[in-house]
Amino acid sequence: MTDTEQTKDRKFVEALSRGLRILSAFDKMSGPLGNQDIAAITGLPKPTVSRMTYTLTQLGYLVYSERNEKYELGATNLTLGHAYTANLRIRQIAKPHMLELAREFNVNIGLATNVQNEMIFVEYCRGDQLKSVLVDIGSKLPMGKSAIGRSYLAAIPEEKRNQILPQLAEIHGTDWPDIENSIQDSLESYRTLGFTRSFGDWDRNINTVAVPLKLSENKIFCISCGGPSYVISTDTLLNVIGPRLIHVARDIMNSGL
Repeated sequence: MTDTEQTKDRKFVEALSRGLRILSAFDKMSGPLGNQDIAAITGLPKPTVSRMTYTLTQLGYLVYSERNEKYELGATNLTLGHAYTANLRIRQIAKPHMLELAREFNVNIGLATNVQNEMIFVEYCRGDQLKSVLVDIGSKLPMGKSAIGRSYLAAIPEEKRNQILPQLAEIHGTDWPDIENSIQDSLESYRTLGFTRSFGDWDRNINTVAVPLKLSENKIFCISCGGPSYVISTDTLLNVIGPRLIHVARDIMNSGL
């Protein structure tokens, strides 16, 4: 929904939207943020930011440091994330399948969903020899450059995909033509092979394949499998792990979701 559409929607609560935008600002920058920093990130007026940060601090969503006069996220936010993941049935069903595949092929396997055009992991399993890959539950990957993001794009209706692609183009700027070509190649891979791929696109040393898990029109998760290129070759991903991942996804979908 665009800002204009939100303004016209009589059910849309602007004050709540502003508060959530302020919390989201901490995801875009590492470290504490002052009111001026938050205003610059969100585009909100500084007086509005000051009122919102005060309220969020009183509720425990932000913590204020008098020493540097800046805010950090408070522990209250953890309750929301924990409640979401703890009650996520697909996570509970998928994890045993993911662990089995991770151990068999010494690969990393992640389960993610789309949050504001980024893929956020809700479960992650590592191969025994791949502990150094810095991805975990809550980590995000760019939709356009990752196999798991491209599998989401492959799963959604064309109309929705055509709405998202211009937004990704704005994010990536001058890099977009190359990224768009890779996305189209990956979509073709999904049509012909049943999985999407990213070979050195979001990280030049990482090769990954992915498949979507479409629970409903508006509830799509994706599962990816891969690791460092010096451990997992593209041939292995295309000819062995990719086809196996399709069967794993099918088993998960047939497990009573």
